[in-house]
Amino acid sequence: IDDLLVGKDPRRYTVVDDRVDAWNMFPQEPIGAIYLLRPTEDEVLALNVDCPHATCPVDFDRDRQVYQCPCHNSSFKPTGEIANPGSPAARGLDRLPVEIRNGSEVWVKFQNFQPGIPDQIPIT
Repeated sequence: IDDLLVGKDPRRYTVVDDRVDAWNMFPQEPIGAIYLLRPTEDEVLALNVDCPHATCPVDFDRDRQVYQCPCHNSSFKPTGEIANPGSPAARGLDRLPVEIRNGSEVWVKFQNFQPGIPDQIPIT
C-alpha cells in the first residue's frame, strides 16, 4: 500500500499466476493487469485494465486524467466511470474486490468479465 499515494495517479500492475490448460502447467505467467488507485487514506480501488467494450487494454493519460482506450476511443474517469458520452463501452471499467491485509498488503480478486454488455458478468 505504501507505493500508492493518496490522491495521486493510479498505478498499473501486472497480475501473475500459474496457468493450466488440459495438458500443460505454465508457472507464474502474466494473466492480466490492474490499475490501483488510492482516493483516501483508507481506500484502495482496483480496476481491470481491459476496456469493457472489446477488451483492449486502456492506458492512463496523466494530462487529461482519464483512462483511454486505443481501439474505439472510449475514455474513463480515474475511478472507472465512462468519461465521454459517445463511448461505445456499455459500462465503466470493471471494479475488482480489494482487501487490505496487515495494514500494508493490497489483495485483489482478479477476474475478467464478458465484454460488450452493460452488466459485469464474470468469465468462468
